Amino acid sequence: MDLSKLENQIREAEANIQDERKYQKALEIMELYSGADKVISSETALQEIQAQRQENGQIKDYLTGIPRLDALIGGFREGQLVVLSAPTGQGKTLFCQDLTRRFAEKEINCLWFNYEVGNEEFFERFKNQAPSFYLPRKIKGSSLEWLKFRILEGIAKFNTKVIFIDHLHFLLNMDDMAKAKNLSLLIGMLMRDLKTIAVRTNTIIFLVSHLRKTLMEKSPTIEDLRDSSFVAQESDIVMLLWRLKSKDKKNRDTGHAEYLNESRLVVEKNRRTGNLGGLKLVVNQGRFEEEINLDNLQL
Repeated sequence: MDLSKLENQIREAEANIQDERKYQKALEIMELYSGADKVISSETALQEIQAQRQENGQIKDYLTGIPRLDALIGGFREGQLVVLSAPTGQGKTLFCQDLTRRFAEKEINCLWFNYEVGNEEFFERFKNQAPSFYLPRKIKGSSLEWLKFRILEGIAKFNTKVIFIDHLHFLLNMDDMAKAKNLSLLIGMLMRDLKTIAVRTNTIIFLVSHLRKTLMEKSPTIEDLRDSSFVAQESDIVMLLWRLKSKDKKNRDTGHAEYLNESRLVVEKNRRTGNLGGLKLVVNQGRFEEEINLDNLQL
């Protein structure tokens, strides 16, 4: 046999022996590993979950008081990232303000990050009926790090449990966007960071997001979320909201069908229960109320 070939085979055999020794040594070390992320059995995991529930109380479902929505969602839960999207000017902020009022009535503290308008105009949108909630005195740019610290401040000072962010694209730093080769991926990373914040802080984050510009010839779907499929992929719940149009009346100036005081809210994604569906809402003095078809009620 060629001497050089034999030497190569010997070296290969020695390397394999070394690799096997390293592998066995790694197994010995891992057998003793007891870190917080160690591998455990399903039985142990369930025991720990039950023990934590006894210590902290049962898992709380945050209900809105809108019957059909609560039935579909099963109640919002801490650690969830919830996306609400709608065409421009069709009630995204108003709906979040209504949820704020509903949570406040249940003594659930909310924290708001409104990037679109100043605090004075924001309060005007409540029509002088602003509930009790919390917000920064000033919004500072599009820094996710700043947002994290304000969320922690809200929890530490006021035990805030529900976070509203209006809206997603204000969290994107212009410099990062200019440098990014892939805007969709940049948004995906941001969404994952927000989900991580929700989980680590045991809060619910409601994130307002835009739809792509559409003529609204048909009802929007999850595919119409703007700029990135990661908006839907990284969220736990996706809700779409839009106003309904009249079939008979048209606007004199535009010639388009007039909007009615009726909106459609559809749960397009629901990771926890899988329940999907929609409901019709009407706005009454700044509050969204479910429209019930009395003809379909079974008494």
